[in-house]
Amino acid sequence: MHEEWFWLYFRSQAKGETDRERLLLAFQVSNEIANGRFPVNKELALEMVALMAQVEHGDLDRPGSSSPGGKSQWKMQHLLHQVLDKFYPKCYKQNITPEQLRQLADRLATKWMVLQGCSPPECIRIYLTVARKWPLFGTKIFAAKPVLPSPLEDCPVWIAVNEDGISVLDYNTMHLKVSYSYSSVLTFGGCRDDFMIVVSQVKERSSGKTSTEKLLFTMAIPKIVEATLLIASYINYRSTPSLLSSAQPSRSKAPANKLWETQSRCFIPSVPQSTKGPTLL
Repeated sequence: MHEEWFWLYFRSQAKGETDRERLLLAFQVSNEIANGRFPVNKELALEMVALMAQVEHGDLDRPGSSSPGGKSQWKMQHLLHQVLDKFYPKCYKQNITPEQLRQLADRLATKWMVLQGCSPPECIRIYLTVARKWPLFGTKIFAAKPVLPSPLEDCPVWIAVNEDGISVLDYNTMHLKVSYSYSSVLTFGGCRDDFMIVVSQVKERSSGKTSTEKLLFTMAIPKIVEATLLIASYINYRSTPSLLSSAQPSRSKAPANKLWETQSRCFIPSVPQSTKGPTLL
């Protein structure tokens, strides 16, 4: 039987990160940024791209003034476009003209040149310091859409899963709409072809009365499986302090067979054999 592993992130263990773990974490964040799953404006995005370019390629060699249109100039432009393709948010490159792309590459070159002599570990330190300013840093997010009727608007959202609980974010701004701690989550997982969260909320603070709310979201089935197992992993670690205290710094692995301790609260949908994505076997 194949054993699935799920990566968990804990803020309290960031101080114990190794250089390799920071490097892997930075590349993961850069992938999230490139795919629009991490909130950065255009200017900050370019700063982050320059840092990753310095890590991956080292100092940028500008061509000499004697050959402005020569081979070295072409090679530099090609490298700049490669870096933008890999690290710059794809949504910011949509519908831009060739001239705007050239200007973007020139701005990247300027920011990259400023980092000349900066070592990869130092670039990674700066990169993660900036990234960690987002309160939901370390969160895994999934694209979803509420199923009506719902207390949420009928528009796409992000479902964010981290060590504190489950949050729903605005799809465009990534601003927080609502969040639920794991202690308030009664049931979660697949419900037919949708992702379900059932939560308990305090209805009247004075009397302590609670109400139960069921939320359904349209999601790809492999993502439903991934989100369900990730939530179960966090809940298991929260309920087993010894696991959390002995976990590897920053990103801890939870074996899939451990997840069944939470099966009374979660429902994991079956994945069709033809579907590419996480499976349980």
